[in-house]
Amino acid sequence: MAKLKGAVVLITGASSGIGAATALAFAQAGSRLVLGARRIDRLQAVAERCRALGAPEVVVRRTDLSRPGEARSLVSAAIGNFDRVDVLVNNAGLGWVGRLLDMPEEAAREVLETNVLGVTWMIQAVLPNMLARGGGVIINIASVVSFRPNPYSGMYSASKAAVMALSHALRGELSGTGIKVCAVYPANTRTEFFNALDAQGTGPSYSAEWVARTVVRTARWPRRDAVVLGARGLQWAETVMGGFMDHAMGELARAQNPRLGRPTKPNRSDNHPEDA
Repeated sequence: MAKLKGAVVLITGASSGIGAATALAFAQAGSRLVLGARRIDRLQAVAERCRALGAPEVVVRRTDLSRPGEARSLVSAAIGNFDRVDVLVNNAGLGWVGRLLDMPEEAAREVLETNVLGVTWMIQAVLPNMLARGGGVIINIASVVSFRPNPYSGMYSASKAAVMALSHALRGELSGTGIKVCAVYPANTRTEFFNALDAQGTGPSYSAEWVARTVVRTARWPRRDAVVLGARGLQWAETVMGGFMDHAMGELARAQNPRLGRPTKPNRSDNHPEDA
């Protein structure tokens, strides 16, 4: 069991939603915090709440994880202030909802840079310190879409599947080092993340605080995979009837949001000459 009181916990995407709730939960446990996000004003407000809840020290840094240098700077700030990072929570993420056919190139790149490469940069930056000390916990916030992809959020689902694969592969690489790698799988969480996407999830929804408690438990008792309670049935359903769910979830998404529609075949006159 990992001791959280006085531990140094670094959390990305900590300005709102799951990240902010996780910061507050670790603050109540008496952890020292390093918080990163793009919105510094929101981040500072979260930091004040963490101090009021009992966090002995809180450091904040504006961080855009699509930029490797900023990820390294966030880790440097943690080590510079506290000499170590005991727990890294890779939470920052972007989503996009719509037909894959319509997804702009820049949006696809931004989702992958933040959700996959951002996690990679943070891990690469923190590992030398953890390896030198012979311990630490890395918690990557994946999603149930890692194993049960959602229609109309294909690139987001792909990015979270990559986070799951990265986590599992890294566990093998770090076996015997004392460093634990864990993946947490939230389901539909009531945060502004989904509000901003104008998206409706399927199945029950949960508060960010509910997910944060799972993250803190995982830091205290590290395990390979932690699926938020209530979403575990999706793992079974995917194994037993994944093909059916592909179609059923597509129909459900279109029923909930008719503007999504269905892709239509282009007219021959719309094709490029070389395709004719």
